[in-house]
Amino acid sequence: MGKVTFAAILAISAAALTVSGCSGPSKEPPPTAGEEVRMIADAYMEALLQLSPFSVVYAGAGDVIDADDAAMEDNSPRALARFRAAEDRLGAELMEIDPAALQARADWVAYWTLKEAFAASQGLRICQTHLANVNHMSGWQNAFMQVADSQPVATTVDRAKALARWRRLPAFLAQEEANLRAGLAAGYSSPKRVVARVITQLDRIVAAGPDALPYLSFATRVEGDEKFSNAIEALAVQEIMPAIVGYRNFIRDEYLPEARDDLSIAATPNGAACYEALLRSYHTAAIGAEKTFTRGEETVEANRRAVIERGAVLTGSEDFAEILSRLKAVRENRFSSEQELVDWTRALIPVTKQKIAPMFAALPGQELVVEPFPANLKGTGQSSRYEPKPAAEGAATYRIATDNWAEQTRGEAEIVAVHEGWPGHHLQIASAASIEGLHPVTRLLGSTAFIEGWARYAEMLAEEAGLYATGYGAVSRRAWPARGMVADPGLHAYGWTNDQVKAFVIESGRFTEESAEIMLDRVAALPGQLTAYDTGGLEIMRLRDEALRRLGPRFDIQEFHAKVLENGAVPLAALTAHVEAWIAAKEAQVR
Repeated sequence: MGKVTFAAILAISAAALTVSGCSGPSKEPPPTAGEEVRMIADAYMEALLQLSPFSVVYAGAGDVIDADDAAMEDNSPRALARFRAAEDRLGAELMEIDPAALQARADWVAYWTLKEAFAASQGLRICQTHLANVNHMSGWQNAFMQVADSQPVATTVDRAKALARWRRLPAFLAQEEANLRAGLAAGYSSPKRVVARVITQLDRIVAAGPDALPYLSFATRVEGDEKFSNAIEALAVQEIMPAIVGYRNFIRDEYLPEARDDLSIAATPNGAACYEALLRSYHTAAIGAEKTFTRGEETVEANRRAVIERGAVLTGSEDFAEILSRLKAVRENRFSSEQELVDWTRALIPVTKQKIAPMFAALPGQELVVEPFPANLKGTGQSSRYEPKPAAEGAATYRIATDNWAEQTRGEAEIVAVHEGWPGHHLQIASAASIEGLHPVTRLLGSTAFIEGWARYAEMLAEEAGLYATGYGAVSRRAWPARGMVADPGLHAYGWTNDQVKAFVIESGRFTEESAEIMLDRVAALPGQLTAYDTGGLEIMRLRDEALRRLGPRFDIQEFHAKVLENGAVPLAALTAHVEAWIAAKEAQVR
């Protein structure tokens, strides 16, 4: 599918309204179920992009969605109310469609993606997240940097749009402050520890000065336009920096003292219900805290046994903690400098691509580059992450966290590299971007459990491909997984103390006291998110095991991967139905 413009969306929507609103007899046949799904998807995408035009950049979907490059995020109560009204209307329309009447696979994917999105989004309303939007992981102060880096400035029209967009940042911050004040009055706040990390990020932006504002980074790509350069300078000095300083001062002087001490979401109004809604949103399935916690405990115990079995061969010990301690102490398993970690990872990326290639019928052509976090984000609790980009705009980025390079092992670095790169996020997301025919709204609404679950599955796949050459990675990859399924609900649903959470993650051998503090604050900032990795990964692995059991010698790993990936990041229920239908069809071929 080519780019979808707002003009096209509006034209389609207007046509739909004209047909449905005619008082006289219509000569046009009623829309098919597929056409109805597509019209709902068009309208929902329009509503999403009015609220969050930046979501196109976050999803790396600029190749199929031509969003307004002059638009700013709209965080006002009016915008939120408008979006919710549209969501309710469109959700009701979707429920009137019989999915059995959908003939095209693309329409089926759009239907189930929308169905889950409506259910999750409506459930999340109880959280009132816009009233406590202070977050060091995904807050505007670092998320907007990615948007600025992607801002088009090639033409005078592009540059005019860039100026128009970022002139709106002070108004956004003013509304954000108003939302936070309303949140405090209603009993909502972010945890003090999380707020403190955000203040550190803001302090560094302020200290760097107007000339280094990360939200105007696009200006460095423009040469020879003096008028634009002067406008950027004035915007930075007179408008954006004062607004950021004012926001920082509010967060530091007024908000921090009133922020909650308790890290658990349970300490907020309707916290228990909010946490269940967050789990539903991340899982794209009705898997609550109890089931998540129990399954996590079972998986952690199975992983513990596997670590002991494999670790005993490498270390001579059968004690879980001793095995992990000895592996960390091996000199060849450590880095001598931060730069060595970066260089070693960069060299690893093409190797991973080469070794996993036989497991896939085709690989996406987009390249992947490795870049550390910029100075203003170092030491502020950032985790390594994947930053997608349309292939036409160049390589995607594996943003590597190097703060604790001295504590990282090569085995652990291998795991993160394959998780973020090949065959993890990069392979899956770049592959999804190349799928033809899917409605672009599916790119905006990708399932966290699918995306992170595939990356967790990729860690296992890398072992099968022989990527963990030293054996350290094969042991380490079993020590941490599924602990997020325990620690996250432990904190937010089962009353675990901060020390309990830290002790549990330190036990994995992957964290020091300092890095455990970082993980604790991540769990506090993103309740539920850490559970999605293994919820999704375990389901993909279950489907593979089922396919292997039922198909036997007719099981083809390339075909299995193609089936899992061919619809993009679908909800888990849709993935399960799709793969199980494929298994049944393969079985029927020999009957």
